[in-house]
Amino acid sequence: MADTQPPALTLEKAKLKDIYRKMLLVRSFEERAQELFQSGQLPRRGHLSTGQEAVAAATIVALNDDDYISSTHRGHGHALARGENVKAAMAELAGKDAGSCRGKGGSMHIADFERGMLGAFPLVGASLTMAVGGGLAARTLGNGRVSVAFFGDGASNQGTFHEAINLASIWDLPVLFVCENNQYAIFTKQENVMRVKNVADRAPGYGIPGVIVDGMDPQAVYHAVHEAAERARAGQGPTLIEAKTYRWVGHSTGDPGTGYRSRDELQQWRERDPIPNFRRQLIESGAMSEAQLQDLEGSVAQQLEDAVASALSAPDPEPGWAFSDLYAPEYRPEVVEPAGETRQVSVLQALNEALREEMERDPRLIMLGEDIGPRGGPFGVSKGLIDLFGSNRIIDTPISENGFVAAAIGAALAGVPAIAEISYIDFITLAMDPIVNVAAKARYMSGGQQSVPVVIRTEGGGGSAGDGPTHSQSLEAWFAHVPGLKVAVPSTPYDYKGLLKTAVRDPNPVVFIEHKMLYRAKGTVPSGEYTIPFGQAAVRRQGQHVTVVAWAAMVQKALAAAETLAAEGIEIEVIDPRTLVPFDLDTVSASVRRTGRLVVFQEASLCCGFGSEVARVVGEAAFDYLEAPIKVVGTTVPLPSSPVLEAAVLPDERTLVNAVHAILGRP
Repeated sequence: MADTQPPALTLEKAKLKDIYRKMLLVRSFEERAQELFQSGQLPRRGHLSTGQEAVAAATIVALNDDDYISSTHRGHGHALARGENVKAAMAELAGKDAGSCRGKGGSMHIADFERGMLGAFPLVGASLTMAVGGGLAARTLGNGRVSVAFFGDGASNQGTFHEAINLASIWDLPVLFVCENNQYAIFTKQENVMRVKNVADRAPGYGIPGVIVDGMDPQAVYHAVHEAAERARAGQGPTLIEAKTYRWVGHSTGDPGTGYRSRDELQQWRERDPIPNFRRQLIESGAMSEAQLQDLEGSVAQQLEDAVASALSAPDPEPGWAFSDLYAPEYRPEVVEPAGETRQVSVLQALNEALREEMERDPRLIMLGEDIGPRGGPFGVSKGLIDLFGSNRIIDTPISENGFVAAAIGAALAGVPAIAEISYIDFITLAMDPIVNVAAKARYMSGGQQSVPVVIRTEGGGGSAGDGPTHSQSLEAWFAHVPGLKVAVPSTPYDYKGLLKTAVRDPNPVVFIEHKMLYRAKGTVPSGEYTIPFGQAAVRRQGQHVTVVAWAAMVQKALAAAETLAAEGIEIEVIDPRTLVPFDLDTVSASVRRTGRLVVFQEASLCCGFGSEVARVVGEAAFDYLEAPIKVVGTTVPLPSSPVLEAAVLPDERTLVNAVHAILGRP
């Protein structure tokens, strides 16, 4: 580690002072937080950036006030440098109602959303793809902003890192990837997990500049960030900046930071402490006097003590507050009744019309997915839309599910509604992190400050397509299980169009599941504008003997079974919930109160499928009316590729007929 003399200070005095004040504030905040965590006065634990302050402070000063910021689990410095209220930040660490997220985010999710922060994302690497979304939003809105991702050296070994940089590069997005290389990923030294010497060495592989800067020199960081930001604003794409820095403390407040690094190493880096070194430069250059510095330092110290006193004496949140902010409360579905003449159209056409109409209605709306350009995706849903709206709104992506789904979510956080298309629901496993850990939780863990207007469109299910075990799954229960997501499962062309339009207008994240075997199905659809409210089931057939709840492709099978049963004098009532979250319990339980019996007819696995949830809630709501145990029909093995074997596994008309016979006690 060469000990070089830092260059003379060249920035204007106001910026030099601002950088020093921000560094000092971050250091002071984290040192007090460390004391409070260790004494038990703050609950849980935190991840501190002590020693890295120059990167956060200088980067923020080099940016515009409205640029987008994506932070990490070690994000106190980013939030405070951005202007987060110190009292609110300390109160958030204390889990108090006065916290910046009203106690729901805590240390790892601390952010000031009013100052362009998209959030703090503790899952390693998530900040990179969210920043790509910010870059997409900036391009879509034409607002001249840049989007900055802070991340650590450990994140550069995640697939997310490579997907994010590749997407930003091929789309020439105004994104800055700022690596705070503190030499360790938790306890693992960088050189033990990377063949290349520097994180920035990976930049040429993506055709973008890679810049290495001394992260202990705030002026060097400022110039690198300022130059990259100007380049991005000029339409020249992203830059990867690696700031070599160091954290004095352990990975978290529970880690003493010993055992995996030597005292000599720590001492060498402490000698390069940016705060005393920069302070000395300020005096030597005449930028600030000793008296001015002491006044500033006293002000910061007092600010911290006031924040600590305020946080520790603040009231705890009301327990009931824990159950609020899951969904945007201001959202009231705009119910548009059907208009215009009706026509017989396919599900594909209904979806295409819905997408076109919503793209025309909201010029901000973008759509991302593989091959969705001229081909219109693997099933042709978006065919022709790129000709109408251009490649900046209908965005063809690489095979990069985690990357482009996360980018869509990041764009939504930045105020640009987005649709992400995943060609098979089986591939959604690659994008679970951004869907489950960001989209579903952003509003809640921000204390109600964020909305996530994103739709994840995907298709699933089996039925003579021969797609086999990894292209035919019914995974709707996974997403119904996650608080914060809405789940739609339409079954008719009318519902596909109306529900998709509602989903796009919803400020909450929606997983919209399309069954592959229904794309060619035709039905009556009005030519005019209409929407369908979520949580409103459709009674597809009335009956008095057994209630059958079915969704997606199982609805048509249930109606076919109803005809067979009717010939025997058995009338089943077929209810299509249309959305699983929210679920229309009122309609279903009212039916069960009349029939006294319930069969849930699903294509998904019996074990923990959504049918089990239907059985639970109906059992609670209508137990006294049940004349027989609730029966759930489903699968027990993956769907095999052979049509003969697949047919043996999938529930069909006869399966439901047998289930109804059983619940009625008939042979």
